[in-house]
Amino acid sequence: MKTKLLNNLLLKILSVMAAVVLWLIVVNIDDAVTHQDFKNIKVNMVNTDILSDQNQMYRVEEGTDTVNLRVYARRSVLKGLKASDFVATADMQKNLRYDSMVKIEVTCTKDVSIESIEQSRTNVLVSIEESVTEQFKVTVETKGYPSDGLVVGSKIPEQTLVEITGPVSVVGRIKKVQAEVNIAGITGTTVRSCRLKLLDGNEEEIDGTYLKYIGKDTDFDVTVTTLKKKLVGISFDVSTAAPEGYGLSSVAYKPETVNIAGEKSKISPIYNLNIPAEALNPNRETGKVEQTVDISQYLPSDIIIPDVSEHEIVVTMQIDPVETMSHLVNPDQIVFENLEEGLTPDTSETGTLEVVISGLRADLDALDISQIRVSADMSEYTRAGNYAIPVTVTLPDTKCSAPEGLEIQVRLVREE
Repeated sequence: MKTKLLNNLLLKILSVMAAVVLWLIVVNIDDAVTHQDFKNIKVNMVNTDILSDQNQMYRVEEGTDTVNLRVYARRSVLKGLKASDFVATADMQKNLRYDSMVKIEVTCTKDVSIESIEQSRTNVLVSIEESVTEQFKVTVETKGYPSDGLVVGSKIPEQTLVEITGPVSVVGRIKKVQAEVNIAGITGTTVRSCRLKLLDGNEEEIDGTYLKYIGKDTDFDVTVTTLKKKLVGISFDVSTAAPEGYGLSSVAYKPETVNIAGEKSKISPIYNLNIPAEALNPNRETGKVEQTVDISQYLPSDIIIPDVSEHEIVVTMQIDPVETMSHLVNPDQIVFENLEEGLTPDTSETGTLEVVISGLRADLDALDISQIRVSADMSEYTRAGNYAIPVTVTLPDTKCSAPEGLEIQVRLVREE
């Protein structure tokens, strides 16, 4: 009986052990150690201030600050893991080697059993450079259009200069700092926010990851003012365009109108832009003269030409020599005006008067000499006698010039 009980106990123990072994076999088959991949884990750079203290900065070589992981653990553990459960760090103070690489350390934030972790890379590659700070002027560019009939007047950034700190190789590439604001539909004065863009010499945007400046991660404000627009004419004072001894045969320019802008009260009375004589032919050239005139510098106060392409006008002038023509006037052709009653001019001894008329050849050829009038004002001559009397030469409507200072000898006779 005792032997039988002992045998039964041994059988039970063996059965339990067999069950445990079988369970372990099943568990290891069903929840075996396997692996799972987690891609593009961002590497956090820590203790970078150690470089700042030495007036240095670092740049990460492109693509080396992310790491792919292959994690080995039981299947049940892997099921509960995701990429955000892993932290990759590169400690600049502890793990910087050869001034060019920083060791990557990976940890799991969950309290689970992990067999091992394989990394696609073990180091972040860095470039350590001198840190510099420079000032740059902020230029404002706009996109979109304000409401109909309005144009952009002033564009005032919250700061006209911005300080940028970063690696010398990056800061040295910056040629322009640009604030681009959307002005679609604005009226009056409006404040618009934007981000600053850094551009190189080819107008390509520079990556500002390793730069520090206002407007990088916060709003940069630009105050934009709109102005009323109006189309007006353009005219030039040509009175002194030709040098002495020459005349202006022709002048032409395009366009003959331009859009100006300003406050409504300022532009309402303006219908024409009058460009002063000083603007034309300052070098006193002759012949065919082409000159580009910046008319924007002759605008009234607080008025602008919004389209920069309309600031300059090409003026074409033909400047030719002034020629002369002689015309003889007989004494009986002279008109005596304001004669004293009882006095008569005796011109029997008066010679022929030569009138030398000056002008451009085309104008001289077109002059109707029959319309030339020579007159003498006799109001100051009240007694008989011989006098040298000034005469006035009046030409018909023409660009020619009449001489001045001509005199005739006349004898005034008292009628009996």
